[in-house]
Amino acid sequence: MSIASSFARILAAACLPNALLARAPSLRGTRFLAGAALRARIGGRPFQMVNVGACDGILFDDVTPWLHRIRGARALLVEPIPYNQKRLRANYPDEKRFVIEPVAVTKARGAITVHTFDAAALEAGTLPIEFIGCSSVTDTNLMSGKNAWGEDDANFSRFAPHLKDIEVPSERLQTLLDRNGIEHIDAFLVDCEGAGWVVFEQLDLSRYRPGMIKIEVGALPAAEIGQVVVKLKTAGYEVGFQAEDIWAFA
Repeated sequence: MSIASSFARILAAACLPNALLARAPSLRGTRFLAGAALRARIGGRPFQMVNVGACDGILFDDVTPWLHRIRGARALLVEPIPYNQKRLRANYPDEKRFVIEPVAVTKARGAITVHTFDAAALEAGTLPIEFIGCSSVTDTNLMSGKNAWGEDDANFSRFAPHLKDIEVPSERLQTLLDRNGIEHIDAFLVDCEGAGWVVFEQLDLSRYRPGMIKIEVGALPAAEIGQVVVKLKTAGYEVGFQAEDIWAFA
């Protein structure tokens, strides 16, 4: 895509009308990111993203790829699965701008068991491509074999043999932010297959106040979804639901 064409698309996204934005929070997110891309062209503070559960930064992700459109953008990309870390670095090769933390975010430093799928089966195409992003530290529907691809699904018996547990290091969110010198956050993303509240509960909104927050809540129990919403609303964010995601804007 030419520079002129890319700029035209960014400009169009930044000018999305309010009537259209009201239909879907993701469109408001697009305008937020396009605005960041336009501001980056005139300099100023670099755009900073924090993405916990980054996977490969491309698949089923409508936000992280904007790092390639926002000039000088930086990101802390947290991803505990080795297979995904390799894909993530290949997609975001600039190590100075895009830091990958190979850990899970938990309430205390240590190690934790993560349920995941065999990398060889993923690479060979034995498993559906969406399984690349399904690793979890919790017993989500997928990992426990219930409901989603569960006992009532004829396909689950083909997928279950490829499930495996691995041990990964874990850290508190603030430790990661401090270690990487994160002083401000423009966009904060969480996609942790059931551990979203464990992560988001640790974010100090009064200190960082990201302009945009996106949290995947499809695997969260109702009580934790409520806690996410209450924290956002209490901090004065505008909150919207779309599919399995909560989008919030300062």
